[in-house]
Amino acid sequence: MATPVRGMSSRALQAEQTRQQILQTAQHLFAEHGYDATSLQMIADEMGLTKAAVYYHFRAKGDILYAAMLPGIQRLGALLDEAAAIRGRRARIEHLVNGFVDFLVQNRHYAVMASTDPAAKRGNLDDESKTMRRRALTLLFGDNPTGAERLAFNAVFFTPECLPDLVDLTDSELREALHTTMLRMLRVRSGS
Repeated sequence: MATPVRGMSSRALQAEQTRQQILQTAQHLFAEHGYDATSLQMIADEMGLTKAAVYYHFRAKGDILYAAMLPGIQRLGALLDEAAAIRGRRARIEHLVNGFVDFLVQNRHYAVMASTDPAAKRGNLDDESKTMRRRALTLLFGDNPTGAERLAFNAVFFTPECLPDLVDLTDSELREALHTTMLRMLRVRSGS
């Protein structure tokens, strides 16, 4: 729930809270049914709102998807910025893997939808994803990665698609499995 912001009216605060609730509801429905199978009416019904109320906050369903995915995109972008400032390949790789693993564990159900739903691969979202992938590859392996390095990177990058097969793992077990496997794929020995 949003906290009051100085100068924000109670009406504006309530509108922001409703907007955030729409995003949370949409994320849940997108993860459960997929983006294309989730209608604005389903989102409205789940919240007890009218479809017009949802339209008041978002002009189109695509705007909801983008707003729902934006915090994750921003977090991964910040992770890349942090890694770019780290000297030493091993330390940079470990930072990226630790951050990516934490992100996947914290967002495990959402990460599956974001990596497998065709809607996430359309337009601006896919462009941003490709830009981040290229940047991460360069941070990990430099400007001219080998074929084996590109393959290892892509295997790591598409790990979220494997998360549905790991629902039986606790967060701790998932974190350990992801961390160990990703470092092994990237040919970095685990520090533990």
